[in-house]
Amino acid sequence: MNRQSADPQKIPLSAITLLILIFLSMLGFSTAVVYSMSRLQYNIQDNYIQPLMVNNAGLEAYKNLSRLHNHMTKIMLNKGSNPDSNLAKEMVELDKELSNYFSTIKTEFRDDTEKILQIEQQLENWKNIRIEMIRLVGSGRKDQALKLASSRGAPAYRQLESSMGQIVNSSQQQIETRVNAANIRSSEIIHLIWWLLGGFILTSIISGFFVIRKITRTLEYHKQAERKLHESKERMKLALSGADVGTWDLDPVSGKLDFDSQWGGLLNYIAENERPHSMKDWAALIHPGDKERVLKAMQEHIDGRANEYKAEYRIYSRSGILKWVIGHGKAVQRDKKGKALRVVGITRDITMQKQAEDTIWKLAHTDSLTGLPNRSLFYDRLGQCIAQARRQHKQFALLFLDLDDFKQVNDTFGHDTGDLLLQGVAERLRQNIRDENTVARTGGDEFILILNDIANAESAAIVAQKIIQSISDPFVIHGHSCQIGSSIGIAIFPDDSEELEKLVTHADSAMYKAKQSGKNNYRFFASNV
Repeated sequence: MNRQSADPQKIPLSAITLLILIFLSMLGFSTAVVYSMSRLQYNIQDNYIQPLMVNNAGLEAYKNLSRLHNHMTKIMLNKGSNPDSNLAKEMVELDKELSNYFSTIKTEFRDDTEKILQIEQQLENWKNIRIEMIRLVGSGRKDQALKLASSRGAPAYRQLESSMGQIVNSSQQQIETRVNAANIRSSEIIHLIWWLLGGFILTSIISGFFVIRKITRTLEYHKQAERKLHESKERMKLALSGADVGTWDLDPVSGKLDFDSQWGGLLNYIAENERPHSMKDWAALIHPGDKERVLKAMQEHIDGRANEYKAEYRIYSRSGILKWVIGHGKAVQRDKKGKALRVVGITRDITMQKQAEDTIWKLAHTDSLTGLPNRSLFYDRLGQCIAQARRQHKQFALLFLDLDDFKQVNDTFGHDTGDLLLQGVAERLRQNIRDENTVARTGGDEFILILNDIANAESAAIVAQKIIQSISDPFVIHGHSCQIGSSIGIAIFPDDSEELEKLVTHADSAMYKAKQSGKNNYRFFASNV
């Protein structure tokens, strides 16, 4: 009896084991839920916010680069000798903003640290070039500033613009792929958690309450992230608008190509039905001289032979006006063979930039009075001509021309008449040489001509005679008949020299020999001159 009365007070081992298993199950479940929620929050931050922060910062930096470039162009084209102080102040502020945007990119962009370091060096290089250009303008050496802008400034800007475009493209690719993946993972985790929770709800009220609270907080975080996503997208639209940038989305398999309204605005295709909707439609708008190159660049990226799509080209707007644009794109999805299934990208209007760069190039490389190549461009072309002649084992002639009696006309009728006379001489020189040859004005009344690929020295002599005859005909300027002549010295490559400077010196020496022999004449270089 005593033994039997004590048995009900004992807890069976199986019950204890069951309680322990339930406790461990609840603990494991809670841990799994907390871990899953933490991973979900991390995925939201990593997949939603981070690429959008990079994208927005990249677009704002892109816009600042463009504004800085435009300000520098205005300073270069300003007729005054001193830089505009207001523009200079704005550039200081733009530089600060650009630095802040790049700091965000540097912190958040985790895909390619080498690219970030490369951009950092490019930013520093471009800034140093701009500082030097402003210093040269301020010290009255605008000619040197223009040459620096053309030779180093424009290439440095293009390189930096391209690199920043790659960052924007890469972040857009992440937005497209990661957000979709995050949505799928979020949905799967939440469904799994609720399913498991239903199974444990009757046995783990306390644990369930804790888990529900964690889920609620995570879902609220999810909603906040979605709000941030929406706000970031709106900021991205504003950045695109301010930077004259439009976006596009290509399906290479079907050829379907979608452009956003901002792209349509750049080319005046406002209504959606007016915009191109396929590769074929888009290609029809590209200038014939650029079409093959642009389509080849796109196809190489689609095929996986190029890491990105990038092209600078001319395209017709709705009104038929040609505009310059630059396009960047990157595949966000590829098949097993590496073929692109989807490509997204941006297009920026660079028409004004192109026009300004062309103007700066002309100011740096052409004579402002006659429009002929100046000394700088002449030496560049002469160097190219020498290199080509060496490769092809050919000869060419250099003609050094100096006007006879020009000073007398200038003193008699004034500098305005003298300037018009020089313009008239330049036009006659153009008419007496082939398009592939070069005529440059290198000094007051000095001109140098490069005659490419001549058959022999006699060919150069025939051209020299034609020029002398042409210039000896009277020029009628403001009712005055102006009579001048010309003396020409001729040096032949490679017979007289294969060195650039010596070739010019020999032609110059021959020209003085022609003047000494009675003017209005030509002479070949001879070693005893």
